[in-house]
Amino acid sequence: MTAIEQIITVAQKLGWQVETSTDKPNLVQFEFQQYTPYGQDFGFSVEMKDNDTDGLLQEIGAYYEDFDPDYEAYLWVGTDGHGKNGAPYHIKDIVSDMEQVETMIEKFYETLKTTMQ
Repeated sequence: MTAIEQIITVAQKLGWQVETSTDKPNLVQFEFQQYTPYGQDFGFSVEMKDNDTDGLLQEIGAYYEDFDPDYEAYLWVGTDGHGKNGAPYHIKDIVSDMEQVETMIEKFYETLKTTMQ
């Protein structure tokens, strides 16, 4: 199993949908998507250069460390103080949803890190 196949398998087992792009030489772009517990479509992208799985893990780890559930929730709050664009109506539910996203990213990162070592 190639590194790319292994990454896709781990992601899919955790409920992520995965798309890859290999348009540029020695570069694979991964797009990971999953619905949140409240039904929002969430996704993020990372790149793997020269089949370097350690570099990919570092990118995912950095994304996880930088993920801010409060800021992400803020992006889903409309001018009326309630959820917009399919987000839950109540702010507390939006924040809770984004906290769950953070947990989803962490679980993916930790599982992938264990699998790839």
